[in-house]
Amino acid sequence: MKNIYLIVFLALSLASGCNQPDDLQKAKRLAQGSESLFQQSVALYHELIAKGKDLDKLNFELGKLYFSYGKFDKAITELKKSTFPLAKKYLVMSYYHLGNFTDAYQVFSKFELDDDEYIYFVGLTSEKLNLFDRALAAYASIKGSNFSILAKQRMAHIEKKEAQLNVHDIAPVVSRAIALAPQESKYPQAGALILLSDEKVEIGRDNSEVSQLHYLVKILNQRGKEEFSETHIEYDSTYEKIELEFARTIKPDGSIIEVGSRHLRDVSKYLNFPLYSNARVYIISFPEVTEGAVLEYKVKIYRNELINKKDFVVAYTLQSNEPIINAHFTLTTPRGKNIRFKNINTEFNDFQAELEPVVENIGGDKTVYRWSFKDLPQIIPEARMPPLAEINPTMLISSFPDWQDIYNWWQGLFRDKIRADAHIKKKVKELIFGLDSDESRARAIYNFCAQKIRYVAVEYGQAGYEPHQAEDTFRNKYGDCKDQAILLVTMLKEAGFSAWPVLIGTRDSYNLREDFPAVLFNHCIAVVTLKDKYIFLDPTAETCSFRDLPVGDQGRRVLIFKENGYEIYEIPNLSAENNLLDYNFSLSVNADESIVGNKTIQSRGVYQQLQRYWFLYTQPELIREELIEKIQDLSIGAQLQDYTIENMGDLNKPVELKYSFSGPEYFTRAGSLRIMPQLAALDAALVAKEERRYPLDLAFQDIKLNYFEIQLPANLRIKYLPQGLIRDNPWFKLTVAYNYKENKIYFKQRFELKKKLITRAEYPDFRLSFSSLAKELKERIILEKVK
Repeated sequence: MKNIYLIVFLALSLASGCNQPDDLQKAKRLAQGSESLFQQSVALYHELIAKGKDLDKLNFELGKLYFSYGKFDKAITELKKSTFPLAKKYLVMSYYHLGNFTDAYQVFSKFELDDDEYIYFVGLTSEKLNLFDRALAAYASIKGSNFSILAKQRMAHIEKKEAQLNVHDIAPVVSRAIALAPQESKYPQAGALILLSDEKVEIGRDNSEVSQLHYLVKILNQRGKEEFSETHIEYDSTYEKIELEFARTIKPDGSIIEVGSRHLRDVSKYLNFPLYSNARVYIISFPEVTEGAVLEYKVKIYRNELINKKDFVVAYTLQSNEPIINAHFTLTTPRGKNIRFKNINTEFNDFQAELEPVVENIGGDKTVYRWSFKDLPQIIPEARMPPLAEINPTMLISSFPDWQDIYNWWQGLFRDKIRADAHIKKKVKELIFGLDSDESRARAIYNFCAQKIRYVAVEYGQAGYEPHQAEDTFRNKYGDCKDQAILLVTMLKEAGFSAWPVLIGTRDSYNLREDFPAVLFNHCIAVVTLKDKYIFLDPTAETCSFRDLPVGDQGRRVLIFKENGYEIYEIPNLSAENNLLDYNFSLSVNADESIVGNKTIQSRGVYQQLQRYWFLYTQPELIREELIEKIQDLSIGAQLQDYTIENMGDLNKPVELKYSFSGPEYFTRAGSLRIMPQLAALDAALVAKEERRYPLDLAFQDIKLNYFEIQLPANLRIKYLPQGLIRDNPWFKLTVAYNYKENKIYFKQRFELKKKLITRAEYPDFRLSFSSLAKELKERIILEKVK
């Protein structure tokens, strides 16, 4: 025991300072001696414990020693063995310091201890678990010690009482902005008014970044409450930290409700995936939000390192889902730092916002760029509108000098991750064994990565830019886009292919612009060469077949990272033939007009991806119920006889759904006449609007085939058979054919969409063609019942 007290004495002797070199050397010798004595003490405790006497006390003392040296995991091991009441105190504190709040909670839920320090840590732990009432009760029970002061501070932090102050007194500028807020009647589509959006970004000479956000939002109705009652700020805890200056609810009478810690949460965005624990969300929940209330918050985000340690990118969008009354954006950089600016989607800036900044130099070492905007209209959602990244006027700012710089940076992050360990080598051999073509081998590797590696939907850059080792992703069987792409490239290379990772901005993000080098990517995929042609692969799309791609990856310019340089390449949009939906329907009508039918649905491309996903993730009973509902449209009271799904899990083969059914009726009766349901059809809802604010985005080109044959009984004959037609224009081609032969009706419709984006200028003509054709197709086959 004397050794332990000697350690404490040596530690205290260091507190006198060491200004001279000989004092520094002495401090080092004492520290080394202290560590040596610590190890000796630990060894002595273990010897005593091995003797099996007085274990409760020895385990407690050893755990306490470990605790005093910050070795909390070892302290926990020893303290759990002791039944001493004080052991529970140090056990709770050890769990707390390790961030294991759940286990700490389990301890103090079972053991009560009349010790102010213990109770204080009960409060701290409860706060971390968002158990604020429990925390307040714990702090309130602390009396008459140094911890009572700390407890009162925590209580004040948790539950800030409504101040007896009015916004007019403490924030006259804010009060004036609220007083000048426009009337709700001026914005009938709005749920809230953003009275102030003030954003500042400052780049330091040390290549750090500080962002400041100051928002003032007036709630108009229930929609506004739903949208703004909680604010989510995403950040990467590896490089960033959040500092909330204040957040408050300003009631309609001007009184203020401060946001206390019980209304703040800092949580992992991907709780179940430890590899991405650095992706976090800071959540502000505003109390007492009512119509007419104003929410205000001011927060700073500190980033200690730029993207590549020296360059930054900013994308400032002008519009929001709600009107913005006043907006300011300020960018401050070291003077002389080269910056590129590019304004995009300016064709939608019909409100004439000035996109050029006011520039001034401050103090000789800083350059400040300022923008100010007033009365920015809200973006009102429209059916089938393009993604916001394509319609919201945006100022892109980048300090990257060229694409080579971006290549050098990211290639340096992933290069050593493309390494196949013994397990990957073994799996590659297993996958390609017996396959006799390059395509079948590449396909097998792709299928494995797409189907057996679980995708964690972390957008590129959200959890850092550096991928994990290929072997880690292979072992864990999960990864984000860059991790899956790196594993796929690693396995393809192991099989002898030329393959590389690819950075891409999907349709929800900004497309690469060759004249504007910037890291604006939100996704990572891969590319492999087969017969000197690029085949782009997205392993995050588990239902997407080899040579196919999700819609968001098509028509995008990408950055390919080869061994000796980069290549900018535009992935083409897949043709209409690649996106096929094929319905084959046969129906037999009995003499009593009951029916028996069979239907087969085949698909390719996007339709196959969607269909396969639905089959994989929908319970069989729900699939059955969906089919039963569908056949009611054909025959009221119809019964599903059977259904089969083929190739659901085989990416090498198309999915095929077949089902059979029977029903008591099919026709609409009109005396002796029988009217068939409409066979040819177009969805006129597509052109329901007379005018559009935005282009009509149909997402992808496709072909829909509908083949139908119906066997009639002898007592029904054709009274009227519509004529076929062919319509061909710049946007689509439609062919419809009706035939009758040997008491059978044959119907075929083929619709090919030639153009996926209809501009605002084209829309009136497109609408006229589409709607007039939809009217023509309303003709029905009419039958007559005969004896």
